[in-house]
This record gives sequence, C-alpha cells and structure tokens, in this order.
Amino acid sequence: MQFVNYKFILLIIFISLFISCSKTPQTEQTVIFVKVPPIYNDKLSREENFYRFTHFLYPQEEIPNPIPEGLPNYDGLLIVSIDKSKDLYINSLNVGNVSDTNQLKDKLTELFKERKEIGVYEPGNWKIAKAVGVKADPSIKYSDLIKVVEAIKQSGAEPIVLSFDNDALTKAFNFNE
Repeated sequence: MQFVNYKFILLIIFISLFISCSKTPQTEQTVIFVKVPPIYNDKLSREENFYRFTHFLYPQEEIPNPIPEGLPNYDGLLIVSIDKSKDLYINSLNVGNVSDTNQLKDKLTELFKERKEIGVYEPGNWKIAKAVGVKADPSIKYSDLIKVVEAIKQSGAEPIVLSFDNDALTKAFNFNE
C-alpha cells in the first residue's frame, strides 16, 4: 500500500491556482458591431435595392410586393461622411474633423434626442431610429475610420453600417459623388 502525501498534493493545487490567478489581467476592449450592407444588384431596380437595404437594416420590415414606384422619403438613416481632408459630415452638415470627433458625437446625440421628441421610430416598432451609415474617402486611414466609428457608437447609434462604392446603401440612396 502506497502512502499518499495529501499535504504535498494540496500544495501543488494551491501553487497551480496561484499561478493561474496571477496572470496579468486582460485589458478591457470596446467591441463595435458594424454591419456591411448587401451588394447592389444591377438586375433589380433602384426601388427594389432600396427595399432590400431597408430590410437588411431593419429585418422586421417586410419588403412590399409589388414594389412601389419611386423612392420614399426616408429619414431612418443618417450618413456620416469623411472626406479627403478628414472633415466630417452628417448628411451635408459639417461636424468637425477626424482629429476631434466630439462635435460629431455631440451632434448625433442631439439628433437622437430630437428624434425621440418628435417620434422618428424604426419601421415596425417603437425604438427610436438611430441607424448611421459611414462613408469614407478611400484615402482615409483605418485608424481614423475606427476613431470616427467609435464616436458614432458613443453617441448611441445602432446599427452602424459601413458604406462601400458597390453596396445597396450607396447606390439606392444615390450617394455617388
């Protein structure tokens, strides 16, 4: 019969627990979920692409059948643009520069508050429409884009959608400059 040294086993367990608990703590990182819109389908009309995009943005919204002629007056999406000189715009309103995104964040927060007061809701429910599309000039650095997206998230925007030259957001809303 072998003798088992319980003190030795407890010491080994204690040391292993101490080592596993003494690892450097991981730093907290912000996670930003960004949606990528569907690609514009040239076989569909502008209206069909528009409704396809709005269904992507707000999945609970049904795509009408048949598709109405002409684009509706749509106020559920704000567009933040970053131009070559790193100036920021909400739709066509200048809201500062990438070097200081506080003006952008403050203006979006104010717009969301106004939307709450006047009742601009997501289609099909009672949530305030806080969707923001982001369109950046191709020369903009990734770090600058992330800085802007972070400011947009801090304003309470949700969802945040990246806009590319060939996506339904850009073409359906005719954002090609």
